[in-house]
Amino acid sequence: MSATTESILDAVRQARSDGASLRIRGADTKHELGARSTGAVDLLMTGLDGLVSYEPGELILVARPGMPLAAVEALLAAENQHLPFEPPHWGADATLGGTIACNLSGPRRFRAGALRDFLLGLQMVDGHGQLVRAGGRVVKNVTGYDLCKLLSGSFGTLGPLTEVCLKVWPRPECQQTLVWHGLEYSEALERMLDLAASPFEVTGLTYGRWARDEDGALTCARLEGPGPAVATQAEAITDRYGGEIEHLAQTESASLWEDVREAQSVRPGRAQQLWRISCPAVNAGGLVGELRSRQLQEFALDWGGALVWALFPSDLPEADLHGVVSRHQGSAWRLATGPEDDNRQGFTPLPPGVARLNAAVKQAFDPLGLFNPNRLPIN
Repeated sequence: MSATTESILDAVRQARSDGASLRIRGADTKHELGARSTGAVDLLMTGLDGLVSYEPGELILVARPGMPLAAVEALLAAENQHLPFEPPHWGADATLGGTIACNLSGPRRFRAGALRDFLLGLQMVDGHGQLVRAGGRVVKNVTGYDLCKLLSGSFGTLGPLTEVCLKVWPRPECQQTLVWHGLEYSEALERMLDLAASPFEVTGLTYGRWARDEDGALTCARLEGPGPAVATQAEAITDRYGGEIEHLAQTESASLWEDVREAQSVRPGRAQQLWRISCPAVNAGGLVGELRSRQLQEFALDWGGALVWALFPSDLPEADLHGVVSRHQGSAWRLATGPEDDNRQGFTPLPPGVARLNAAVKQAFDPLGLFNPNRLPIN
């Protein structure tokens, strides 16, 4: 069933009148994130679909939040453009709105920036039953920019999006990936930190047992840009580090980074729980070392070390792991293990000052607690 901005407004106003709460739902590809919202009426957003406007010459796209992420990417690819933050899908039906609500960025994040850096404007319905617009459709317009950042990663707790405006980038002409086999994670992290600080156009740095090589971990660096420049830099990096380096050309390189983006090789098996941990890249070595003493079963690094995917036994206490992450200046998302898992400790607790600020923002936008109750600790 299709939806309109007016129908979303009506649903919010009705919920206010009835004293009900709303569970804002897209395609449910991110249902593993955060705690379950219970006792809420579903507000389905997939029907609020479609393109509002696309100006390839201005690098601006405006769309409704129910538009499938795959459709957005196909539209951009036809104009040789892309979403620079390289968002993961985690399911074929992933929507643009859900991606923004979770502020999800892929392997290029350490170089290009996060999703929130490319959200120029938005329209939403707040908990007062009002239609709110922030930002604009041109790159230089920064009106409401802070509001765009607040909504990115709010997990729908501040209100449903009804329209979003994104900055897009030209697609790189080609890519090549350099692969080192068999490096220990400490050596791999040192190499990634060195490459991240180098003048090379490295747009992906990862370490893990990716699907391409099940016998050992790979350390991978992706180069993107004009063909001659990529070839020159690949040769320079090979000379800089010496040893055996495997070179993956366009198709094979793209396949590997899709696996990294979707974290396919670290999906949990039976009796396992998956954690997504962000921390300063320089702290990743110490963090992994301490996690190993907490029954760490498998891990991978992305974002040059600033993102850690980690698998643990499903019965390991969540609070203990959150404590470890906090000691290393990190923040963790625990992914729910199934429908019966309420995931009440799905996020690392915020410092008291930040928690107070978040509560104040929630009160301003949604004083009645209408939206996605319990999804975040602020509800």
